[in-house]
Amino acid sequence: MVESSIKYLLGSVPYFSMNQFINKCPSCGSIMNVDSEIIREDSRRRAKLVERTLTCPHCKVRIKQQVYIY
Repeated sequence: MVESSIKYLLGSVPYFSMNQFINKCPSCGSIMNVDSEIIREDSRRRAKLVERTLTCPHCKVRIKQQVYIY
């Protein structure tokens, strides 16, 4: 159920999940794998917060992204 709401929310933002530049490793330039994706509501800003953890399969760089969707 949570996974379907994440896909619905990210589907409403056209290039968020499909844009390869968002998932690109800053170190080696390869496409990073999404390890986890969590969506929460931020009560202070009245927005949705998407937290993602990305890992590069080549150089093992880990990145945590936080995206606010208003």
